[in-house]
Amino acid sequence: MERIYTVTVFQKISHNTSLASQHIYDFGERRCVGWFDCFDEANCAVENNFSDMRDGIYDYAIIEEMEPGILTVDLARVVYKWNEQKCGYEKIDTPPELTHASNFGIG
Repeated sequence: MERIYTVTVFQKISHNTSLASQHIYDFGERRCVGWFDCFDEANCAVENNFSDMRDGIYDYAIIEEMEPGILTVDLARVVYKWNEQKCGYEKIDTPPELTHASNFGIG
């Protein structure tokens, strides 16, 4: 296995104005709900909300492609936002707040 695809859900994306740095954002509660050895399976899990990963509170999901190692940087990512009308996650463009954040799934 050369790469894994972590699936992480989180509550929100907001700028924490109480912090001095302009690059610190608040993602609320988050949890890595699983990982896969191919993107298509990870994508299917998110788009179909497997095991109710949204859990009523997680409005965002992210799949990060990772190589083995310690504190590696993601090679690619796909971000999703919950759509209430469709009752499912939909792919969105990566929000600018995520350009300085990575390793949601591994830490």
